[in-house]
Amino acid sequence: MMPFELSSDLVAALVFPGVLGILGFLVVAIWAERKLVARIQWRYGPLYVSKAIGGFLQPIADLVKLVFSELVLPRHTNRALFLSTPLALFIAEALPVAFIAAAPGLIIFYNPHGLAIAVVLWLLVAVFLVGMAWSEADKFTYIGAMREILLSAAYEIPLLLSLVAMLLLYGTADPYRVVELQNVWGVLLNPLAFLAFYISLVMSTTRFPFEIPEAEPEVVLGPYTEYGSTLFILSFGGTYVKLYAGALLGSVLFLGGWQPAVDTLSGALVTIAKMAALAFPLLILRAIYPRYRIDQALRFGWSKLLALSIAAVIFSIALRFAGVI
Repeated sequence: MMPFELSSDLVAALVFPGVLGILGFLVVAIWAERKLVARIQWRYGPLYVSKAIGGFLQPIADLVKLVFSELVLPRHTNRALFLSTPLALFIAEALPVAFIAAAPGLIIFYNPHGLAIAVVLWLLVAVFLVGMAWSEADKFTYIGAMREILLSAAYEIPLLLSLVAMLLLYGTADPYRVVELQNVWGVLLNPLAFLAFYISLVMSTTRFPFEIPEAEPEVVLGPYTEYGSTLFILSFGGTYVKLYAGALLGSVLFLGGWQPAVDTLSGALVTIAKMAALAFPLLILRAIYPRYRIDQALRFGWSKLLALSIAAVIFSIALRFAGVI
């Protein structure tokens, strides 16, 4: 326990991994993605706003612009659903964070099955996304919703199997116990499960080459096409929140969580560093890979990725029988 109750539920909810952690990640991730991709492509990236610090304030300026821009409500939509579904989507994408420990004593809702609950909540996000597209009553959003449904079906089973592989290995879904058991990091114990999880994370956050529901090259944003102002922030920004939750889950499952730290503050810093190590490589995929067609992504998910996740489960069972952990 740290002084001043730094490990309290309230601090966890408001600071890290809660509200401030999520908002801070949104700003840093959007800025870093634009700068990293620009550097790879020999461009400057954000520079005009706050040039002295590399345009770091540009995402904040964009946020302010969107907040104060006009909110247009299409006449042909169910306005109650149109307004409420982006907020529901954002909350659903942030909820898994509440059940994952970020440091000793730093968890919003402790549950001995917390990691399993987090993944189940993560997989429910697609339902809200499809509901959001349906409420817009626009053919382009329907196309985006159908792509999201198909892509979700292709990554959900491998994601669950990668989690099952690690829970079989640890024998528990308790976030604290999982970290304590990692004398050897999970990524080294079962690299197959880590690879399946990481690729599923790429697919679930629609990073390139799986940027298929949004389809920017087609001059539409799929399920987000009709949204503007604050609703656009809640809906489109939710993919970054999902990346934040996935990076936090991955750091606990595969990278030893806050180890080797033993107190709350240093543990939180270690977890943040490990989250960055998982999240930031995904930000540069936009500059490296072209976008898959939907049939290519589905073929990959239902063949190679599924086979990899099944192999990870078998490997974990073999390790358990061998008494490795």
